Parts: sequence; C-alpha cells; structure tokens
Amino acid sequence: MAGVTAPRVLLADPHCIVREGVRALLERGGEFSVVGEASGAHEALALVDRLKPDAVVTELNLREGCGLKLIEETHTRFPQIAIVVLTAFRARDRVASARRAGARGYLMKCRGRRDLVAALRTARTGRWYRSAEQESRVRGFLAQPQHGNFASSRVAFLTSRQHAVLRLLALGHSTREIAAALGVSVQAVHRLRERLLSSLQLRGIAALTRLAVREGLIDEASDPPLPAPREPLAPSTV
Repeated sequence: MAGVTAPRVLLADPHCIVREGVRALLERGGEFSVVGEASGAHEALALVDRLKPDAVVTELNLREGCGLKLIEETHTRFPQIAIVVLTAFRARDRVASARRAGARGYLMKCRGRRDLVAALRTARTGRWYRSAEQESRVRGFLAQPQHGNFASSRVAFLTSRQHAVLRLLALGHSTREIAAALGVSVQAVHRLRERLLSSLQLRGIAALTRLAVREGLIDEASDPPLPAPREPLAPSTV
C-alpha cells in the first residue's frame, strides 16, 4: 500500500533454503519486508541489535546457540519486537518455554503462508497467536486432570508475568504490593488476575492458591501466605 512502510522482519533459521522460502512467502504482496537473515543465535541477536526489526521469525534449533535464548534476550532488550517461532518441534513444553521466553506465536513448518502471516499480524498487536490446530490440542490438554507435574501442567502455558502474579497472589500479597513489586499499575494487576482466573478456569484467590501449591509454585510448609496487608510504616528513627 502506497505511503505505508511494510513491517520489517528478521529471519533466523539454520537452513538457507528455508530462509529463502520464508522470505519469498512474506514479501509476496509487499505486506512484509525481510531486512535480515541469520543461521545462528549470536548472529541473529547482533542483527536484532543493529537493525531493530519490527518482528523476528525464528527456529528453536539454531547454530551457535539456542533459539530460546535468542527469544529471551530479544524480548528483554527490545520488548516491542514481535517474535514468532517457526519450527519443526511440536512438543508442548517447547510451546510453553517459547511463550515464557517472550515469543508471541508458535507455528509448525508444515503450515502455509496464511498461517505465518496471521501469526505475525497477531504477534504485532501484542497478543499470543495459536493456530486452530494448536488451540484444539491445548483445550483438550487443559481439560485433562492435573497430576502435579509442573512441566506438563496447564500452568506451563502461562507467561512469566502471569507466573509471577499467580505466585504472589497465592502467597497472600495484596494487589498494591504486587503492582509495586512488578513495577506496574494496580489496574494492570487487576487485569492480570482476571485473565489468570479466566484462562485457568478458576474462581477466586483460594482456587489460585490451591493450584499454585499443587503445581509447585509455592510450598505450604516453607512458604506460608503473608499476613493481611498493612499500611506502609513510617521510616524507622532507630
């Protein structure tokens, strides 16, 4: 579209033929512009630092480093960059790990251009992209009884921020205390709490606390809930 700059995308994949194919798919129609390619994690991170792309499409299995490390460092340094994983790894724990590291989408290489474009569009809005196939598998998984295994539980699908809020709520911290600890607004914590309850299909803090104990986020014996929140104390004069 005239006058509109196409989002700039960086590709990271160990195979040249894959990068060339993805470049051709993304640049078809001019909706995206591929500004760089890398085969390894270190090379990709250097390009991210230099080019400041709008989005990164990466494989998890990269040369000279791990794709998860690339995702984590990119997200930490440039949280505005949308990261989508395009991989051959189908394992559920990989999806959870990529999401916690900062990815906003996870796509299998067997999918087509339509799915990749949809993933990038969604990721650039700040939302998490999941294909219809993945959505169906995850819903089925979430409906299964939980057995206390953290790596394979529904909690594994939460983001790192959601993990932190869940644990702090379960430990008895007030909304204001959590907001101060995470450096966000009280309203943001309220929204995170409501999303947690909705995504985990739970009702109330008591249910969140039981889930946190069951999934190993807190230990009832060594991590008892805090007492009721108090007003901040005046600075000590001692």
